[in-house]
Amino acid sequence: MAYSRLSDFIQRLEQAGELIRIKTPVSSELEITEITDRISRLPAHQNKALLFENVEGSRFPLVINLYGGPRRMAWAMGVDDLEELNHRLAKLIDLKLPKGMGPMLRRGLDVFDALRRVGLGPSRVKSAPVQEVVITDNPDVNIMPILKCWPHDGGKYITLTSVITRDPNTGARNVGMYRVQVYDGQTLGLHWQRHKGGKEHQEAGKERQQQKIPVAIVLGGDPAAMWCGSAPLPPGIDEFLLANWLRGKPTPFVKCVTQDLEVPANAEFVIEGWFDPNEHRLEGPFGDHTGFYTPPDLFPVMHVTAITHRRDAIYPTTIVGKPPQEDLWLGKATERLFLPLMKLFMGEIVDYAMPAEGVFHNLVIVSIRKRFPGHAQKIMYGLWGLGLMMLTKGFIIVDAEVDVHDIEAVAREVVNNVDWHYDVTIVDGPVDQLDHSSIEDSYGGKIGVDATRSTRPEFSQPFPPLKPLPAEQITALVGDRWHETHGAVIVALDKQRLAPKDAMRRLWELCPDRGLILVDAFVDPRNLSDVAWRALGNTDWRRDIEVLGGIDHFAAAGKPRGQIGIDATIKTAADGHPRGWPEEIAMSPEVVERVTQRWAEYGLS
Repeated sequence: MAYSRLSDFIQRLEQAGELIRIKTPVSSELEITEITDRISRLPAHQNKALLFENVEGSRFPLVINLYGGPRRMAWAMGVDDLEELNHRLAKLIDLKLPKGMGPMLRRGLDVFDALRRVGLGPSRVKSAPVQEVVITDNPDVNIMPILKCWPHDGGKYITLTSVITRDPNTGARNVGMYRVQVYDGQTLGLHWQRHKGGKEHQEAGKERQQQKIPVAIVLGGDPAAMWCGSAPLPPGIDEFLLANWLRGKPTPFVKCVTQDLEVPANAEFVIEGWFDPNEHRLEGPFGDHTGFYTPPDLFPVMHVTAITHRRDAIYPTTIVGKPPQEDLWLGKATERLFLPLMKLFMGEIVDYAMPAEGVFHNLVIVSIRKRFPGHAQKIMYGLWGLGLMMLTKGFIIVDAEVDVHDIEAVAREVVNNVDWHYDVTIVDGPVDQLDHSSIEDSYGGKIGVDATRSTRPEFSQPFPPLKPLPAEQITALVGDRWHETHGAVIVALDKQRLAPKDAMRRLWELCPDRGLILVDAFVDPRNLSDVAWRALGNTDWRRDIEVLGGIDHFAAAGKPRGQIGIDATIKTAADGHPRGWPEEIAMSPEVVERVTQRWAEYGLS
């Protein structure tokens, strides 16, 4: 289903009980974030989109958490269930030639319909709803209710964006969902990372010595088109082609009023401008989807030349932070849609999942039809070479019948099948630029875990049962803040009392048949989701692990099972981390208290 504008989608959500209108005056500085953060963590039947009708300092309403649940995300993509995305694309790209005239005809009609949806070219219009109001004389982005999301953010941020640029060499369009910092009404910071298309266009502009590269920030429109900027498409592929296929018809475009770019005609707002590829300014800090503040860094500066919008425009936005947040479901749509493409390159893949605790790039779980020794490693290396999968810090590979979306089931496979002597692969390579634990910026240690059942007969015997834990001795060593689960001992470690490596060595003297996860003293070791988030995010897999007995892919049969120790604590230079450590995101206590006191006013109780 294609929505002609954002309000159509909002209307559907409201009719289905998936949206709440909040008429109470609220502040765009922190208050909306705290309200939304609480709603995002509720069970699915209570997690709603929020339409704030009275944002202080702006005449425009604000909508947030549009995609923040499975039903809303599916409807935004034109399906009733996200799994339909997998089936639709799998059917389209099935390369096997159908047998018989009827199946061949139906297949041809499917392909023809897909081409019709994509369109041979963009649908251009001369006038557009997004240009009902045109501001070129002293345009000021502060007319919009732009959020300051977290207390230590460097300023206000525009978040749910489609940032449009064109390659200065080829003219190919790129659409990216990049955050944008507001320096003032006409000066913005464009945060695109070094692995993204916007950065490629910036570098191309440098090579051509082009001083003004056009850029447009689009807000709102059809929700499928809004999502497309987050899709990890190969370079040179126009993201709006994917949006057209999802919508079932081409996206109508209109030419910008001050820049040589085209933008979706049915958007709510468009901010037009240009950037000089050689001009940079400090951007950040920003409370990011990793759950930490991204430190300030130099990024391009956008100079605003025009703002256009609908007369009755609605400002769409989102927040990110410690998972789960709305972006979990944006990633889930990507996960389902791109599964057939992964299978196209590696047909033995059955399914994959990106759990919330992995914040997209820290962990990907993959199930395969295993046929030979080393098959899991073949998949790891293949995926590390596939597009932006190259940034994945950790893979867990399981057998075909394991449900990769059932974290408990995956944990059982790791406990039952993995001998860390020879079932772990450690490599060095590119990681996400936002990764704070890697030794170098955007480069660090990564891990692949083969949790499939072994095809080598000498290693197919079950591991011996776990011995009882010497609880009193463990408590005497590390204190009482520890917890045992899934064959691992989790310790909230006081690093002033005991160094992580020493703690691992001495713990293994007490319980050599257990894995170890060390977190900071302030962490609750019984909160397994929080522990997993920290273990995946705070670990450089080359520097921060120990394997009892060492990694030995040719370990002899009968050797005691290897165990892994993970140091998931905050790192300093003393721990071999020279880059500094970011601050963990937390809302200011006074805002938390204010929202608690006003909760009934919002109509959310």
